[in-house]
Amino acid sequence: MLSVLLDVRRARQRRLTLVGLSTCALALPFVAWLAPRLAPVLAPPAVLPVALGAVALVASTGAAAWAGREAHWTLADDLAWSFCLVAFAVLGGLGAAPVTLAMLLYGAASILLAVRVPPTRLVLVAALSAPLAPLARFASGAPLVVIQAAILVSTLVLLAHVMLARATHALAYVLAEREALLAERRALTRTREPVRERASAVEAPAATASGRAARLRLGAALEARLEEPARAAADDLWWDALGERVRSAVTTLCEPAGVLASVHAEVRGLAPPNSRMRQNVLKIAQEAANHALRDTSPRSIAITLRRGDGGLLLEVLDDGSVGEGVRSRRTLAALRGRVAPLGGSAELKRADAGWVVQVKLPCEQLN
Repeated sequence: MLSVLLDVRRARQRRLTLVGLSTCALALPFVAWLAPRLAPVLAPPAVLPVALGAVALVASTGAAAWAGREAHWTLADDLAWSFCLVAFAVLGGLGAAPVTLAMLLYGAASILLAVRVPPTRLVLVAALSAPLAPLARFASGAPLVVIQAAILVSTLVLLAHVMLARATHALAYVLAEREALLAERRALTRTREPVRERASAVEAPAATASGRAARLRLGAALEARLEEPARAAADDLWWDALGERVRSAVTTLCEPAGVLASVHAEVRGLAPPNSRMRQNVLKIAQEAANHALRDTSPRSIAITLRRGDGGLLLEVLDDGSVGEGVRSRRTLAALRGRVAPLGGSAELKRADAGWVVQVKLPCEQLN
């Protein structure tokens, strides 16, 4: 489990494990029929357990075939996980013992779902499926002690699922930040190498010139010729790297929820952002995207970084729909708390199809 937690992206490919769990769910009633010793913990074959196991197996197999090796969540994933959680929970409530093998499979499926960094809607499905086992035991006339045990087990499984889901979301964010920093460092290295090669090519003839004065004059001419393009390239590079970090962080938030995210950075003529500016722009973009995901349930989120009057203009456009009072109260309070120390401003208004958040931050302009 630790190795899975350390590689979230690889954990997202474990659809075949879900197919295996669904196969076990279908086989559980027949195992009880073939092995009478398991009767205390399993229910014998009946129409409902067999039907539930078959539906779970068909849904998970269809999801694996439909989604292929895609890393992002699909509709097939939503259907497969929903069917499997419901099937395991009900099968766990049809057994004779307080904790059946089906309930253990339900716990394994919940943990596997959490490791895959589930979207919020599937965490809700897991929460709604947890009471199914106690309800099944109550409907079958089980003793009160058995029902209480089922309630306790279901509650513990749900708590473990929610805690692990939060941990993996945080881990996914840390991995995305690490990749963004490495990409920024590689981009800086690629930009500096051509400048060094050009400097070496021009300085080589200077070695044969007569006297130190000739070499100094040539070096000064080279520095004057290369300084301005190199500085402009470095300025653009810092903003491009910041755009990549914003893109990586926002995609990490939107991808598990099945929301399409796009980031466009077109910043020219602004001074390179310092560390405080980079950190705050990243947090503001994450904050705005997170509020859009939580409050409006959008299908897409588009973020734009561009030069505005007096500095940087950051726009977050989503196509969600929610009441204006709720959206303004929740979003603006958080964003204004972040931009106020920087001397900026934040406003929220209706767009043609959804909402747009505009954040203005002061930044030095080079031209």
